[in-house]
Amino acid sequence: MRANIALLSGLLVLLGVLGPWFDALSDRSFAWHMLQHVAIMLVAAPLLLLGAPLRRVLAALPTGTARRLSRIMRMPIVHTLASPVIAWIAFAIVLYATHFSPMYEAALEHPPVHAFEHVLYLGVGLAFWNPILAVPPAPGALSFPARMFYVFTAMPICGFLALAIYTASHPMYPYYVARMGADAALKDQTYGGEIMWLCGGAALFTALMGLGVHWLRDEKRRALLYDRQAWIAPR
Repeated sequence: MRANIALLSGLLVLLGVLGPWFDALSDRSFAWHMLQHVAIMLVAAPLLLLGAPLRRVLAALPTGTARRLSRIMRMPIVHTLASPVIAWIAFAIVLYATHFSPMYEAALEHPPVHAFEHVLYLGVGLAFWNPILAVPPAPGALSFPARMFYVFTAMPICGFLALAIYTASHPMYPYYVARMGADAALKDQTYGGEIMWLCGGAALFTALMGLGVHWLRDEKRRALLYDRQAWIAPR
């Protein structure tokens, strides 16, 4: 039931932020565009993973196809690509490369590039959250302490990006300057930095706190299981 709700919520978030009305807002405002990116990577992606999409796909496929796909998922190359180190690096590179390279301006001016950017954000978001949520049968699960460290070290990635955008002394994207003027574009840009700082930080902080709670519950469950086994063991 929870998986169904998570999957539906993730799809609704994607439909909302990628819909024509939201896309029109992001086309006119960097702040709205930043909100769109944050929603794709840090809200929709984890919700979709919590919906156990791989398990659903395997269950829906014919038995032979599902077995072949399972074998592919167990291949070393897949485990390497899904590793936490690769996912963390990809998360950082995509965030900075798309905001501090000509790709961002190109995405604003060319719809196919914009669509590719969204696919890139979703793909990297799924890869980034996979080791944290560890929803079977996805590879790349980490221990709870390692997951918390993973999230903790990702927080400055978003923080420094937000700070760089917020403190920029000039508009970074001519596209917005041409549509709203330099002063308005710079003000809108600072709002975008605030959104990355607040919303991005809130998403990662919530994940960090949630992992802490689940870790404590897991430790209590293990301790209770150990006590029961000790109690029933012959003396």
